Amino acid sequence: MNSTLTAFDSSLVSRFDRNGPRYTSYPTADRFVEAFGPEQYRTWAARRNIGGIQRPLALYVHLPFCRDICFYCA
Repeated sequence: MNSTLTAFDSSLVSRFDRNGPRYTSYPTADRFVEAFGPEQYRTWAARRNIGGIQRPLALYVHLPFCRDICFYCA
């Protein structure tokens, strides 16, 4: 039998051991509307780098995998 050990980094766990917002906290689901299309996206994305200031961008894509509502998606 071949077994492998998993490294445990307690300092990494300590660094992230705090409460945070739910992943769905912003923007909330009721803010997603069909009227926000590609042109609106381009406009808002362009505003991120006004005046030569580069701001980081984070994207979240949710792919539901549960047949029924669960505690993960709430």
